[in-house]
This record gives sequence, structure tokens and C-alpha cells, in this order.
Amino acid sequence: MDARSLLTLPGVPRRALSAGAGWLARRRLPPALRRLLWPRLARRLGIPRDEVPGAWTDYPSFLDLFTRPLPPGARPLPPGDDWLAPADGVLVASETVRPEGSWLVKGVPYATHELLAGYDDAEVEGWAGHQVYLSPRDYHRLHAPCDLRVLSARTHSGDLLPVDPGLVRRSHRVLARNRRILLRCAAADGEPLALLLVGALNVGGMRFPFDATLGAAPWFDHERTYDPPPTLARGDELGTFLLGSTVVLFARGERRPRVAVGGRCRARTPFLVEQDAPLP
Repeated sequence: MDARSLLTLPGVPRRALSAGAGWLARRRLPPALRRLLWPRLARRLGIPRDEVPGAWTDYPSFLDLFTRPLPPGARPLPPGDDWLAPADGVLVASETVRPEGSWLVKGVPYATHELLAGYDDAEVEGWAGHQVYLSPRDYHRLHAPCDLRVLSARTHSGDLLPVDPGLVRRSHRVLARNRRILLRCAAADGEPLALLLVGALNVGGMRFPFDATLGAAPWFDHERTYDPPPTLARGDELGTFLLGSTVVLFARGERRPRVAVGGRCRARTPFLVEQDAPLP
């Protein structure tokens, strides 16, 4: 039995544990200790050295290292019209909305109003949801899959259950129970899309360059609309997870992922192609 599964039991103070982990992750270390600890921690987590820009001492805290930017010049935007992966991670599910408007994500049933609050069944007819899980080794900044406008953001307070696929059970329903933010967006040509950012154990928050207060404490259920909407270009930085989590990209079902479920994707690289486009 994985000892981490104990963290999913009722009564476990997950919010307090996550707050404590966040406090530790923000503690600044002296340069000598950074030089000693960060390379060892990176090796243990599997973080490639070439994806950590600068010197180890440039990162005062573990959170600074964990939410590092890409190295300068890394991942130049690919040509073409493919939508890009919003994050590094594993594609754990790619599901189309069912005829009655419900969703079955990794065998777990969800209503549209649970995943896409504010949308009605007619709006999401023919949509698909692509869930990417970010592990501790992954780059934790999110990027716009296409040229888009952020129309609104809906925040849901909730639990902080782990989202590691190895720990998640059907009964956990993490996409509806956990702390999360839904970004309602529109592509440059008006095509609708949405991004659901789901918090998890040890995730102290989320940051968004287009809205400095979104994702910050205190967490409560609310919606904010943007007028005028923030505009992001394809590949622009969209947000950051403060420690690990999962993101679901919702788009028309005619767009299919280039990678199979269980495969890895990387932010700012081709991810969704039109249904009739050839796969590599």
C-alpha cells in the first residue's frame, strides 16, 4: 500500500498540511545551502538540469526553483495552426462530452455544471476535455494553447486531495471536489475554449500574469468577468501552479491530441490538431 494514500482519508487536515508545505517551500535559504541542496533535490525529482536556467543560487526558495521559467530561447513556437499543450505532463484522459451533456473522465462521471460551471449543455455539445497531470519533475508554468481572450474566471474553493493518478480513486471526484479555477476563453476567431486548473495537496495557490489577485488567498466561490478581456498570443505564459496539480483543456471534439493517453506532452509544443490533419 502506498503510504501517501492515507492523505486521501476523511479527517486528514489537508488544507493545514498544504499551508505548512507552502510555508516551507517559501523559506529563503542562504546561497551556500542552495548550492548544496538544489542539485540533489533536482536529481531526486528528475528535473533536467538544462531546464533550470541560471545558477542554482539564483533560486532563493524551493518554490522559486519549482516555478522556474523556461531557459532563454527554449521551446521556440512551432509553425502552423496546431493548438499547443498548456503544460508539461502526462495526458491522463481525453474524453468527449456524452450526448446527455455529462462527462466520463477516467471512469468518473461528472455533470457539465461541475466541470464547466456557467456553461449549458448546448454550449459544450461536441466538446472534448484533455486532462494533463503535472508531476513534481515538470515545468509548472502554463501557456496559452492559441491566440485567445480570457472572458471570465470562476473560482471554486474546495478540498486539496492529491491528483496523482496512482492515488486518485473513482470516489474522489477531484475535478469537482478540489480547489479550482475555470477560465472561460475565446480563440482569436471566436471559437470557444476553457481551461480548468485544479488544485491539489500542497498546492498553495496559482498565479496569473493577466490578473495579480486571481488564485491568491483567501479562496471562496466567486466569478469575475473581464472588460476588456486580457489577450494572450499563442504560447504566452498564462499562469503558474504553486506546486503540482492538473489542468483540463476543453475544446471542440474535432481537435484531437497528438499524443495518446498515457503519453507525455510539453508546454508550447503542438498538442491538438484538426480531426482530418495527419498525425506525425
